[in-house]
Amino acid sequence: MAHPDEFKGPEADALPDTATLPAELAALYLCISPAQLADLRKSKRPEGRAGNGPSIIKPVEGGPAGPKDPVLYKLGTLREFAKAHAAPSAFDGALNSGMLGWVSAKLPFLAEREPRVKRGKRVLIGGAWDRADPLREKRFKELAKGRIRFTSLTCAEAAASLWADVASHSAFAERGLALLRSETQAIEAALAETAQLAAASSPDAAD
Repeated sequence: MAHPDEFKGPEADALPDTATLPAELAALYLCISPAQLADLRKSKRPEGRAGNGPSIIKPVEGGPAGPKDPVLYKLGTLREFAKAHAAPSAFDGALNSGMLGWVSAKLPFLAEREPRVKRGKRVLIGGAWDRADPLREKRFKELAKGRIRFTSLTCAEAAASLWADVASHSAFAERGLALLRSETQAIEAALAETAQLAAASSPDAAD
């Protein structure tokens, strides 16, 4: 988790366009992995200009920025990039890839900073990848100020965790339950077809 001092700008509490985020949270905001954001940073356009990712902001306090200085992104450029690249992200793909993605793909979830752990389960607030969440910008403000944190979990692990409110937990868990019902129905249908095939192949069926 980034320290709150890493978020610059006179109105950092409101996360204005002038606020800056370190690469880890910039990637989280864009719903891509830090590695994908690094690839965007390295990629070059044909004419040799900077990469096709959001503009990089480097700290300048204390002298010129060096190669080991943390990479910072202005929130305004992240918002513009997100609007211009509305295609499904890697996180969207993992979430929508069926039961395999549900149980194996790690996604970022927002959680209480000081979790009320019960039987080792985290208390979650919501999915950090959920662009449709009307509270997403507010939650990023809380994340920036260190009031909440994020953690990487599979959807199955998240559904089995504790949540801060019942409605959010129910809405999220229903997606997994629907996948389970679909898998169960497919297995039951295959069993019925096998029984029909066995009955049609038995010697008694020819009489």
